[in-house]
Amino acid sequence: MKNCLSITAWLMALALNVHAAGSYTPQRSDFSFKSQICTSIDDDGNLVVDSIITFVIDKNGPVYAITSETLPLDVNFWTGFGDIAEEDINFDGIPDLQICLGPTNAYGGFTYDGYVWDDKLHRFTLVENFYNIMDPYYDSSSRRITGRYRVDNDLYFSVYQWRDNKLVLIEESTGRYDTDN
Repeated sequence: MKNCLSITAWLMALALNVHAAGSYTPQRSDFSFKSQICTSIDDDGNLVVDSIITFVIDKNGPVYAITSETLPLDVNFWTGFGDIAEEDINFDGIPDLQICLGPTNAYGGFTYDGYVWDDKLHRFTLVENFYNIMDPYYDSSSRRITGRYRVDNDLYFSVYQWRDNKLVLIEESTGRYDTDN
C-alpha cells in the first residue's frame, strides 16, 4: 500500500471540514502548495516513487489535490520528485505550477506536469502533454518553451508555443554534445 494514503486522507478530511466564508472567490495569490511523494516496493525490494500528490492549499481553508504519475524510480538514487516551481507557463503574467515528475534517463532529463491558473474557474488546470517537455526553458520574449535532453552524445530540442490556449509543438532539432569542454 502506498505510504501517503494516511496523510492524503487526513488533509482531504480537513478540507471537507473547513467552510469558506459566504461569497469568497479564490484568487491565485491565495494559494500555497505542498507535495507528498507516494512510494511502493518494486519486485527487487527497492523503494520506488510511483506518484506525487500536490496539495493546493487556499489561505482561507479549502484544499484540493493534484495527482501526478511518475516512472517507478528508486528514491535512494534519484531526487527532485515533487519539487514545485511557480513558473509563468503560458506567459500571461500569472504564476502557474510546474511539478517535477523525476528523471527519464541517466543524463538527468527531468519531466514535469504543468498546471496553469484558470482565472474563470479560480483553480489550476492541467496542461495536456506538458510532461513531454524535458527540462523546460521559458523565453518570455518569444513566448516559447524549449525542452532539451541528452542521450549519449546526442542532444534533442523541442520548441513549443501557445496557440488558441493550447501548447503546440512547433519545432524539433538535434545536435551533438561537445565532450571536449
